Amino acid sequence: MLRSKPLPQGTMPWASMFSRISMALAILALVGTIGGGLSAGLPAAAGFLSGLALVYLTFASGVLLMLLTQKRSMKTAALALLASYPVKILIFTCLLLLAPLPEAWRNGWMLTGSLLALGVQLVMETKIIWKQRILYFDSVG
Repeated sequence: MLRSKPLPQGTMPWASMFSRISMALAILALVGTIGGGLSAGLPAAAGFLSGLALVYLTFASGVLLMLLTQKRSMKTAALALLASYPVKILIFTCLLLLAPLPEAWRNGWMLTGSLLALGVQLVMETKIIWKQRILYFDSVG
């Protein structure tokens, strides 16, 4: 298991989280695309990859927002993250419904790719943040 050194007070592991989750989703994309392609052909592989890509784009936009806003303050970053969730859901839904994808790609494999990607992303985010030491109270006078 990889252990990372403690972060400076007031920072969160967004860059590290981005690289670790990106690597996990790249592996998932490779395995799922090959699996879909071998079992059901090109539409399955393309559907899986497009579903995963939609989730990855929304994840990457959230991390980019956090990297930009945490420089101001952690409060600003938290508010930006909270405000971005409805926007990301709206963008994800619009992309899902309106993206110019071939109809053959809109299949169960697309749903599988997006659900697996979302599951991996959320589990990894939760584990990374869970292990952070976050001071809730200032111990100085």
